[in-house]
This record gives sequence, C-alpha cells and structure tokens, in this order.
Amino acid sequence: MLKRSLFRVAYRVLIALSVLLALTARPAHAQIVAGTITALNGSATITRAARKFPAAYSAPVDVADQLETSPSGRLTVTLTDNSQLELTESSTLLISEDLLNPNGTRARTSLTLMGGLMRSLVRVAAGTSPNYEVHTPNAVASARGTTYDTYYTNNTHRPGFPSCKEFTDVLDYDGVVEVRSVTNPTSPPVELHSGQKTTVPCGLALLPASGLAALSTGSAAGGLSTATIAAASAGSFAAVTGGVVGGVAGAGGFSSGSTPTPAPKKPITPTM
Repeated sequence: MLKRSLFRVAYRVLIALSVLLALTARPAHAQIVAGTITALNGSATITRAARKFPAAYSAPVDVADQLETSPSGRLTVTLTDNSQLELTESSTLLISEDLLNPNGTRARTSLTLMGGLMRSLVRVAAGTSPNYEVHTPNAVASARGTTYDTYYTNNTHRPGFPSCKEFTDVLDYDGVVEVRSVTNPTSPPVELHSGQKTTVPCGLALLPASGLAALSTGSAAGGLSTATIAAASAGSFAAVTGGVVGGVAGAGGFSSGSTPTPAPKKPITPTM
C-alpha cells in the first residue's frame, strides 16, 4: 500500500512538472505545430508560453499548448497526421507531444486530459505499434487506430466507491484501446474492443471491459450513472446531439432507457 501511494504521488508530481514546463516561456523557434483548430463552437482559450489568449477557427495549435473550453465551448483539432481530437465543454487538454516520421505518418502523439471529455479519431497507419496515447492523472489509454472517448473527473462521488472521487472512463467505438492505471501498476491493463468501455477509479483496479449500453445502468455495471453525469456536467452532455457528447449519449453512455445508436464520427460543425 505504501509503495502504491508513493508511486501515485510521484506520477502526480511528474504530471505537474510536465504542465509547468509546458506553460513556461519557450523560444519562438522551438515551437512545434501539432495541428490546427478545424471546428469551434462557443469560446475556448489557448495557453502558450504562459500567455492565455482566445482560440480561433483555423488557428495553429503547438506542442505544449494547453486548450481549455468554456462551459458552452467545444472545439476540434486536426493533428498533423490528420487524426482528430474533439474537446467538449469545460475541458482542459495539454498537447504533450506530437512527432511525425519522415514520411508524414505519426511517430508518437501524447495528450494529457486534465479534466472533462475528449474524443479521439485516430488515423490508422498499417503495421505500426500503438503510438497515440491519452493520459489522465490516473490512467493511460493507448490506441491502435480507433475512435474512442476519454472522460476524466476528480471531484465526483459514485455509488460503490465511498472513498474515491477520481475517475477515468474510456469508451471505445471502433478499434482497439489498451487502458492501464498509472497510479496502480499492479492492476492488469484492460483491452477494449469496439463497443466496450472501462473505468479507472482512483488508484484501484480497473473495472472489467463491458458493453457501452451497460453505462446507463450505473455503477452496478461499472459505468456512469445518469445522476453522476448530471452532477458533473450540469446537464451539458444531454444538450449536445453531435460531435463528442452526442456519440456518448447515442451509445447509451449518458442516457437512461434509450436505444443505443452508432456513434457519429464527424467532427462538430465549425464556426467560421
């Protein structure tokens, strides 16, 4: 138990240092363009070299940029390898790393979701090992060419977890995703396939993979309850019918009693 606690503290320190380094001043020539904002609804901000400014449609996004959406803001970033990430309301994301091979394919992409919900639409490069990762303070989701959502919250109570308020949920719509805990290295990773999801609660063991439709049944199925999502998002998930959140609700994630439908794969409509 002591070893696990120390590992968890060390990982949190590492995350904090990564954010601090990303937000400190960098020489202009050191900036690496990771992608471009290709859709924007509502308002969002970019923090670059300790300077925060409004995000804009078609604006470049650099490695080490921190993106933050307002309670009514959503955005899509198309990365340099044409993979896409969609960030929904009240979410914060750090572009930790984005490297390309000489032929333009992705060498490695690493993103850090510090709060909120993000969808990844990962471009598949045949014959490559998993090289697209979404980190949260307590989990890592590695994609092997897929469409999946990552949701992180650290101030939520869920039935069945009386001493835990930190959760990472991963919902896989297409492809394969490996999810592992970074605060509990003794917990075996969970491999998700299309139509499956898992939850990483605090530093506890990962929940087994289960069907996306099971999310609507709440913690008994190891997923999100309607009450939990309503409290965490103030109803914003139910208000969006396209893009990131519409996909989750359509798959049975944040609704109760609805018939699951395929998750949409189109990005949110851009605001010109």
